[in-house]
Amino acid sequence: MSQPPYDSRGYPDIDSQSRPPYAESDGQPEYQDSGQPPDPAYPRPSTSPPTRRDVSRIILIVLAGLAIAVGSAAVFKDHIQRSVQTHVVEPKTLNGRPKFVDTDFRALADQTAADVKKGIPEATGVFTAYYGDPTSLVMIVGLSAHITAQDAKARQLIAIVADGLKVTNVKPVEPGPLGGVAKCGDASVAGFPSGVCTWADSDTMGMILIYLKSGDQAAAEFVKLRSEIEQRN
Repeated sequence: MSQPPYDSRGYPDIDSQSRPPYAESDGQPEYQDSGQPPDPAYPRPSTSPPTRRDVSRIILIVLAGLAIAVGSAAVFKDHIQRSVQTHVVEPKTLNGRPKFVDTDFRALADQTAADVKKGIPEATGVFTAYYGDPTSLVMIVGLSAHITAQDAKARQLIAIVADGLKVTNVKPVEPGPLGGVAKCGDASVAGFPSGVCTWADSDTMGMILIYLKSGDQAAAEFVKLRSEIEQRN
């Protein structure tokens, strides 16, 4: 979920099933608000892309958190614009970044979308896509869905995940004019930093993962990126 013209340090075979080198937890995804800023001394950017297993795990973990967030959002009804119906679209570019059309990346994106659809069968309009270049890679996943029984759905998604993944420094962020709830945080993919932002409203869910960026850096771009992925009916 011909190769793009990047140099010899480009990604190895994305079909690799190697496990990421982050520390394993007790099998449950862990969201921590440590209050500490991310270490600015990031390691040198890796040329290793996430494997299909890595990506699907990240998506399912984040969507599990989103399901919980949607359930909690009932207490914040004044912040949710329920009168506005929306849907997700797969943009041709993402804030100026071109879409990866390489067949390998397309196959990875399609498989990831299939995994999400399997985990959330009531979802419609599911898509996953990659944008940018090897030094500024962005993965997005979007789906239209009306989620009910949020707690049960969250438990189901968590059960699908074999390993835990820490997403730290999770903070609520401004969701933008489309409303709903949104959060951003820091994650580690194959041992390297990534900024993760998610949103959920009454019609859609989505995730934006920006490789080699912090959660704060991803948050700074979140509203603009979301506006290109989610549109009013």
